[in-house]
Amino acid sequence: MYLFELVPWSRRDVDRLLDAGRDVFDAYTIPEGPGGYPGLFSVATAMYIKLMYGFSVYPHLRLYDINRLALLSIANAIREYGIDGLVLLRGDKPWRGGIVEDIGSEEALELLRKKGYVFRKGLIISLNYPLDKIKERIDLGADFYHVINYGEDREDKLVRVCRMGRERGSDIYVFILLGFGRNIELFRKLNQPFIGVDELRDHMELIMDNCSGIVLSSPFEPMEGIRIFSKHLV
Repeated sequence: MYLFELVPWSRRDVDRLLDAGRDVFDAYTIPEGPGGYPGLFSVATAMYIKLMYGFSVYPHLRLYDINRLALLSIANAIREYGIDGLVLLRGDKPWRGGIVEDIGSEEALELLRKKGYVFRKGLIISLNYPLDKIKERIDLGADFYHVINYGEDREDKLVRVCRMGRERGSDIYVFILLGFGRNIELFRKLNQPFIGVDELRDHMELIMDNCSGIVLSSPFEPMEGIRIFSKHLV
């Protein structure tokens, strides 16, 4: 399964990216407030994509911004409008304003289960953590996990994480940060590992042989990222 990280800054950009990726990606994951800066609300963008285009969408929900009441209100909208699922995460600290310390991602996952929501619920896994901590998170049994901080030196670790996911019945989708052009400067500034264009196909093959899918991230060069990715499809 191929997913695209669609960062919504304007409806025009959303439309352009959906048109470019329609024959490439199976689904779209929609960040909310990346870097702690406001963009288009991820859930509203997901509803627009779902209702206008019919694509599978997984908006991110920043728990730093909401309490339990807001979580359940959003969950009701996800259910009633047929959105495929939610990615639950605390998020980056906001550029302005305070943090709502009401509920974390693990608590949110459990609450949505207890309330009987059947849409898919996902969490984030960082490969910066040791395997025992990652296993504890996988053992929570989320429907899927977005894996971040994957790079050249973490191939063996990723294979083991994907095996854990299969054993638990959870899908593992791995972020590939595509390193070219202006993306490289951003990834280096954030101290995040990235995959160069020349190594892309080898990493795609490794992931698709072991995991449930790939999430392509090309934040500063999304159109060119889609073009490059499409040429390397496994």
